[in-house]
Parts: sequence; C-alpha cells; structure tokens
Amino acid sequence: MKARGAYHSPLRASQAAATRERIVEACVALMKQGADLTYASVAAQAEVQERTVYRHFPKKEDLEAALWDWIIQRLTHADFAARNEQQLVAAMRDSFAGFDADAPLIQAMLHSPPGLDVRRRQQPMRRAMFEACVEAAVPGVPPPVRERAAAVLQVLYSAASWDLLRSFWDIDAAEAADVIELGIRGFLSGLRVHVRRPAAGDATPSHHIGREP
Repeated sequence: MKARGAYHSPLRASQAAATRERIVEACVALMKQGADLTYASVAAQAEVQERTVYRHFPKKEDLEAALWDWIIQRLTHADFAARNEQQLVAAMRDSFAGFDADAPLIQAMLHSPPGLDVRRRQQPMRRAMFEACVEAAVPGVPPPVRERAAAVLQVLYSAASWDLLRSFWDIDAAEAADVIELGIRGFLSGLRVHVRRPAAGDATPSHHIGREP
C-alpha cells in the first residue's frame, strides 16, 4: 500500500498568501505613518494576532526583507530587462514615476540597512542590464571599459540620483527623468566617439577609460 503524501490545500495556500500580503501592506502603512515596525504594531495594523505575524515572518529581518521586496516590485517596477539604450531610458522613466508615487518609502529604503541589503541582492541583475546596454551601444567594447561604463549608467539611473534631484533641485519625476535621459544619451554618445577614436599616433581605436598610466 502506497504511503499517502502530504495533502496540499489550494484554498489554505491562497489564504496564507493573502494573510502574508496583508501583513506586508500593514508594514507599508506603518512606514507611511512614520511608526516603528514592531510585531505588535504590525499585527494591530493588519488586524491579525501577533503570533500570526511570527508564523509568516519568524525573524524581524524576514519581515523587513519582504517589505523592501514589496516596495521595489510595486513602486519601482524594477525588472532589469532593458538590453539597449531605448529600453533603458524607458525603464528609468517608469522607475522614477514609481519613486515619486510613494517618495517617503523609497527614501526610507535608500537610508535603511535592510533596504540596502535588498538592493545588493539585486545587483547582479542590475549589473547585467547595464553591461548589456553598453555592449548594445558600443559592440565589442573591451570588458574593462564595459564594466566602467556600466557603473556610470548605474550612477545615472538609480534611486539615489532621483532622490538627489528631488531633494536638492526640487524637481519631480518627469523632469528628473529628462535630466537623467540627457545624461544617459550624452554619455553613451561620448563613449562611442571615445572608443572609436584612434589614440594620438595610433591607427587603432582608443579603449582606455579611467586613470592615465
């Protein structure tokens, strides 16, 4: 006689997912209010028992990570799928609009250790996107140049740049996106010229970007 496997209830799984989402949304609401994230405050906001919060998120770090993942996916539209200049600019504009939609949450993410941890976990995907965009703009560019150029693109297209423009230049997402688009397009245009231009006394293109030897 075959041993019976564990019974999986689709309804129970759906209810658990809904409860988890409710808890995370309670964290979002508390952050908007400027309140501390404690198990008691989250449970009260979500209208569930405190032990329910512990069951879904045994550690505070688990709760905070789920919160930042929610913010990044719901507000920044980060999918890292751009593979050329046009797609990168479009993704940046979409992200900046998401940043403006809930600016206090994004700014909290920028200055929070858990928020930094989430962004670090996403860095391999982010780096691959920027390097692919450089390669599409300047095919065959040497790896060291591609990596440095990709780093420049990340400086331009980032929540930190959006925050700087918002906080110090008092401009909204649309205007900030115009500024960053100018930077992205200008940089890639300059990179094409630089890489294809022969160095003085040399018939081959220049591939040097960085400190002079």
